[in-house]
Amino acid sequence: MSIRFLINSVNNPFVAEEIKTLSETLDAFNDDERTEYRNQNASAIVRYDATKFLIVSGPGTGKSHLFLNKIYHWYQKHPAAKVVVTSFVRKLVADLQNDIDRYKKLTDEQKRKITVSTLHKFARSVEKNKGTTEWPFKPYIRIIGQSWKEVVWTDVLSFFPSLIIENNYKWENFELKLYNDNFSESYEWQNLKEKYYQLCQFYNAAGFADLILRAKDALTENKDLNENNYFIIDEYQDFNLAEEALIEQLTINAKGILIVGDDDQVLYDDLKASKPVLIRNLHKENSYVKGMLPFCSRCNYHIVKSSDYFIKQQSDSESIEKIYLPLKNNYKEPKVKVIASATASAAVDYIYKFVDDNNAEIEERKRQLETGEKKDAYLLILTPSKKINFYGQDKYQIINLAKKYQPEIRAFSEDYYKLLNYYSLAQNSCNNFAFRKVLLYERVSQELVHELLANAIQNNIDFCDLNEQVIKDIINKCNQIKTIIDKEITLAEKLDKISNLITITDREKLQMDMEAEADEQQRLAKLDHKEEEEAELEEIELKQMGAVELMTIVGSKGLSADHVIIIGFDNINMNYVTKNAFYVAITRARKSLHLLTALKSRGSQKAHHYLDHLPDEHLEFYKYKKSDRKKNLFRNRSSFDNYLSNLRKMSRKK
Repeated sequence: MSIRFLINSVNNPFVAEEIKTLSETLDAFNDDERTEYRNQNASAIVRYDATKFLIVSGPGTGKSHLFLNKIYHWYQKHPAAKVVVTSFVRKLVADLQNDIDRYKKLTDEQKRKITVSTLHKFARSVEKNKGTTEWPFKPYIRIIGQSWKEVVWTDVLSFFPSLIIENNYKWENFELKLYNDNFSESYEWQNLKEKYYQLCQFYNAAGFADLILRAKDALTENKDLNENNYFIIDEYQDFNLAEEALIEQLTINAKGILIVGDDDQVLYDDLKASKPVLIRNLHKENSYVKGMLPFCSRCNYHIVKSSDYFIKQQSDSESIEKIYLPLKNNYKEPKVKVIASATASAAVDYIYKFVDDNNAEIEERKRQLETGEKKDAYLLILTPSKKINFYGQDKYQIINLAKKYQPEIRAFSEDYYKLLNYYSLAQNSCNNFAFRKVLLYERVSQELVHELLANAIQNNIDFCDLNEQVIKDIINKCNQIKTIIDKEITLAEKLDKISNLITITDREKLQMDMEAEADEQQRLAKLDHKEEEEAELEEIELKQMGAVELMTIVGSKGLSADHVIIIGFDNINMNYVTKNAFYVAITRARKSLHLLTALKSRGSQKAHHYLDHLPDEHLEFYKYKKSDRKKNLFRNRSSFDNYLSNLRKMSRKK
């Protein structure tokens, strides 16, 4: 082929004019030429032996396959290589691990030398170092899960009563500073960080955000914590400043670094302060060779063309120029469907009809997910807001529809974890974090908790060593519960006795939870592992997929499905969805994409303005009526707009 491969070996970033010319040339290729170029370009990137390589590529462009081949190439050149593959999104990590396990070119020994994990999980290496010199930990560090962050922060603020009344000193503000590793702006924030770290040390626990900072410091102190020399960092645009600093420390002596990302897919700027500037800065760095994957093999022709057109309309002057083209020129594939309905009820019926029409395929996908043959849903229903309140009472129909296809998930009750904490404290009364939880369960006032904390920290002792009646009473109660659990009596008898000691909100569910464990005592002994596992799953949102999934647009990152229906696509309910989030959402669809606008949904009056940034030649416009369960095709966008306008006028007259 006369066109060069998408590698800038002189380390310069790709520029707009060249990208435009290359894109036009590639877009003129037929299907066979596209496939051949896709394969040869990826192979050239794999074989290119640069220490630092940055790839910028859009959704569905073959990153996973490239990762496998790059790892294999590294092992061919360096048999003793130790490889780390990491990302922020747990689903991506799980899929990558599965791909590596099935990759036949790698030996079992090589696979054992590959670490695939989220960056947060990798940061647990701080435990091997027992923290840092400044802030040491005891063995078996606990993880502060989502539900306990505010409790710990309340404990911190109790040492600074003058700050409690100021709204500025909230947990979310503190967490943002952890993400950015920036506490230099005020004396108050520095003191709060100091006290938070002190309490974490006392509890022998760390949160996910500060775990990143601790891991960076531990690696700085102890180089032996990192035995790896080759790194693949996926979804780099999702990392924040603290995570970037950890990655830099982690890869400081790396023999090979492959970083992959797309600044158009930044989603977590609010959730975890991720910043597109991080990958944009790398793109400007001369130390990195630049590469690109131009062809999307995931989405159909019209979805790729629509999404590429959309994101180019939304780009700013700092955006990284990239090529994003469909792998196949199949013009006959379904166009993007834009559907108008007069009510939320009609919109819900549209979804039900889609499920009815594709019932056989959905049931087959359900079976394939259960057997592990497939990993992605058949249908994703994406919503701009988690609670779907814009559909009123009709939202429950969608929720129930998705529940029908959900896999059985073993979710333990709050009562179960509550009981575990009492039992754990009886096993180890020096477990200050479990003690803090029990203090909350026992409804000990924050004022008394603060007194206990201050006393224990000042005297460098554990909660259990305090000569306070409340401490003695809790230890006594925990021992009683442990005695009951360990006793050779029926489960019902155990629960009768336990109910006299602690409040159980749902006895039936608790009994089911306890019956679900083959060895109840063994499970109770593994409390800390189980709680940490639950905390991590809660933080990074890993779950087995169902054949039909209902989730937020932001939550769909890392997923794909044969079909995607985006609801709430109107001028009211989509307003908080960023252009990046919408771009990610529409590129989850493999075969068909549906944008569903329902009038009267919390005051919606028309389709969202994102529709104005989608190309007509790749769209089809419909109206859907619940009365006849049919969608009728409009001639063009203007007819679609007129229909919505007429519906609004009719609604006003009523």
